[in-house]
Amino acid sequence: MAIECRRDLLRLDQPVGEETSQALVEGEIGVPETKASVAKILDISGEAIISGYEVIQDKVMVEGILRYDVLYMPEDDSSIDSVDAEIGFTQYLDIPGARPEMATRLSLNVEHVDFELLSGRKIKVKSVLDLYGQVSQVLEMEAVTDFSGIDDVEVLRDRIRVAYSAGSGRSQTMVREDLELSDSMPSILKIIRKSARARINEKKTADNKVLVHGDVALKLLYLCEDEDEPIQNISHNIPFSHVVEIPGTYQGMECRADVQVAEFYADPRENINNELRIIDTELVLAMEARIFEAQEGEILLDAYSPGSAMELKKKKIKLQQFEGESQGQTVVRESITFPEGVAKARKILYVDALPSITDERIDEGKVYLEGIISAQVLYQTNDPALPVGSFREDFPFSHVLEVEGVHSGMDCLSEVLVDQASGTLLAQDEAELKITILCRSSVFSTIEKDVITDADEAVQAEGREAGIYVYYVQPGDTLWSIAKKYNTTISAILKYNTQEGDTPVAGTRLLIYKRLDFPAV
Repeated sequence: MAIECRRDLLRLDQPVGEETSQALVEGEIGVPETKASVAKILDISGEAIISGYEVIQDKVMVEGILRYDVLYMPEDDSSIDSVDAEIGFTQYLDIPGARPEMATRLSLNVEHVDFELLSGRKIKVKSVLDLYGQVSQVLEMEAVTDFSGIDDVEVLRDRIRVAYSAGSGRSQTMVREDLELSDSMPSILKIIRKSARARINEKKTADNKVLVHGDVALKLLYLCEDEDEPIQNISHNIPFSHVVEIPGTYQGMECRADVQVAEFYADPRENINNELRIIDTELVLAMEARIFEAQEGEILLDAYSPGSAMELKKKKIKLQQFEGESQGQTVVRESITFPEGVAKARKILYVDALPSITDERIDEGKVYLEGIISAQVLYQTNDPALPVGSFREDFPFSHVLEVEGVHSGMDCLSEVLVDQASGTLLAQDEAELKITILCRSSVFSTIEKDVITDADEAVQAEGREAGIYVYYVQPGDTLWSIAKKYNTTISAILKYNTQEGDTPVAGTRLLIYKRLDFPAV
């Protein structure tokens, strides 16, 4: 016979799976006829952009673009030139259980770029990509919150706070700014390299939208007529604010946002004196935001009746509860010696750094992060025949974030962003790199619980007569488990025993009044 139950609808995000994969992307870069042929490659930089993705059966399909920027010496012995190119790619992440319409989160980085000059107009490139994906789904279920129509039911309750994905949105915005050279900088002959990296500094929800604030770090190299310093560099930050529309959003909701530079243009322009001293910059930023609805309440984990036999139906769920977050900055200084075989340096043009986390650990109120910073150093040489040199240097970093109340066994989601990167030349083959990084961590506890979804009245089995028993507490016992085992109540145990707290000490002697023995469920 069914027992009348009161139920509430429970919604929560359930992790389906995650996967980290390395992919090799090969392609060819062609030099346009409008540019001189390549005699020697000075440097190649690569950046990966996710242009689209789709969750399909047991997989996530990721489409992207690899952007290359090539600095080279032309065959006609003219000054340094550059060429940029894009190569498209498609990669798959194997995530069993993934289905269309499930939520996903992706990250993509270029780990390494190899190149080979096939001819004056053709360059072969190979890039190693690090791709990470996580898929989750919203689980909806009716969970029992109470019973009626049956006397003396003992219930084990647990208070929970869960969140589920309530919507997402994508949007693009254009950012423009004119950069004017300072009086100490020479006029521009030609821009030979440009890069832009966007980051989000603040995000919050409002009615039907997510507000995003951040900045874009620009790095540019240009040629000038100064014989001593023919290559000049510019570093500049452009702030941005944007709105991602997501119907149903309201103030105070939790949210997540990601941004990437979809397009970047930088062109020199004459000032009123007809000198190329202004750079028109235009960026297209692609943003994606997701909102989360939080739900708090009580669920029933277990129940029994000393006076009746009950048969419970349960469903196992995974709960991911937010425990706290923290962020902080750290400065990494590294003295390096140039690799053997590279030209001596006259001036460091710029340092580009990409940090990655190799290990994260939680222990008693702290999150310990360890990782690798991969720094690309571009410099001006003392050799007129080879005006630009470059090399990559990898070195470790570590940082500790304090998050009150967290402990080992919890999970964390961390990211590391570069705030500033610079280099100081100590000698012709030595430099000190200074990298300021911003570390962020959000900590979650993931637990499995058996939630009661229904209950029936079971047939009472014949058991031993009620009696008084002596029980010695076993490791892992609680007053609830002991009361259920002997078909009595916690209050009845406390009536005959002195006990503090819900977890008795193993080995403690308890006097138990046992009622009729119903089958365990």
